[in-house]
Parts: sequence; C-alpha cells; structure tokens
Amino acid sequence: MTIKAFIFDCGGVLLRNGDLSPYQVWEQRLGLDSGKLENILWNGDTWKKAEVGQLTDDEFWACIGEQLGLEDQEQVQALRQDLWSTWQVDEQVLAMVDRAREHCAVAILSNASDNLEEMLTERYKVADRFHLILNSARLGIAKPDPAIYEEALRQLGIKAGEAVFIDDRAENITAAAALGMHVVWFVHPGELERQLKVYLHNHSRNEDEGRDAASA
Repeated sequence: MTIKAFIFDCGGVLLRNGDLSPYQVWEQRLGLDSGKLENILWNGDTWKKAEVGQLTDDEFWACIGEQLGLEDQEQVQALRQDLWSTWQVDEQVLAMVDRAREHCAVAILSNASDNLEEMLTERYKVADRFHLILNSARLGIAKPDPAIYEEALRQLGIKAGEAVFIDDRAENITAAAALGMHVVWFVHPGELERQLKVYLHNHSRNEDEGRDAASA
C-alpha cells in the first residue's frame, strides 16, 4: 500500500530539549528536589486536563502557579516563558519534514494544550510546514487513545496502512501500530532519517513506475 502521509509527534520529536537549566533554577527558587518540577508540570492531573481541552493553557498555568505557591502572576508568566524556552526546533527533523512533504501530506499529532498552534506559528515559525496540525486539546482526546489516531486518518482522508506515524513514546507507537499504521519509534534524528529514507525511496520508486506506465 502506498504511503500517503507522514504524521509527526511534536514535543520530543520536532521540538527537542535544549538548555534545561531553567528547570533547575526554578526548582532552587521553589525549594523543590531535582526533577520534581517536571513531574508536577507534565505528569499530574492538571496537565491531563489541559491536553484534552478541559483547561485552557492560561488556566493550566494559573493552576500550576497555585500548586507552586506563586501568588504573583508575573512570576507565573516568567515560569511559563522560561520553560517554553527549553524547547528548540530540531533542524534535522524539520529537514525530513520538508523532504516528506515533497511527496506526501505531513501532519503533526500532538498531546498539547490549546496554544500549540500559536506557538508553532509565532514562536517556532514552523506551522506552515505542515498540511495539518492535530492538537489533542482541540480534539478532546489524547494519545494513546485509538480514537485520536482514527480522527487523524479521517481528517487526512487515508487508511491506516497509508500512514507513517513517528513518536518518541512507546505507548503511542504501540497504539498506532495496533491500528495498522506504519510506525517509527523516534530515538534520535539519525535513526529517523535512516528509517524515513526507506519509505521515501519506495514512494519515489512508485511515482517513477506510475509515470512510466502512463507514458507507455
């Protein structure tokens, strides 16, 4: 079956950890043990509500501020901006997105709060590289729920076997594979490039064979 779309995760694949020192700085300010801030932010019930749209991004950070005892909203905004600064676009991954979109649709499927689209447009300036951005907060469901993959396929107008899904989390990869999607478990950009080359090479070969058949 011909591949018609590449679906990329955002955080951990397209956006990668850069300088993580802001976490350490804020943990020292707040008197938290190392690693505690990340756990509070991304592994608690507050984030689980934000990533399915039950809290807006503003409400999420307001709740986090309360949990951390930050009464000054300027401090909350400073925390928010400092931690967003730890994410950087992986230029090698972005180059692969650009190569894939020469042949197929490319999409983002991300567990995120409702400001993902704005951040990809305004801060990281990569939103226009994708045909479709699928945000869990907008859809009301999050990976690894099978329904979010089915919705992605529906919006792309393709079957599971026509999609390649790239993610850095095992549970998300497992769920996609169970639906019949091709999957690439992201480990590092070099390995991603190696695996995507196979799909892109096969796609180019199929395109060439199609042109030859049409001209025969």
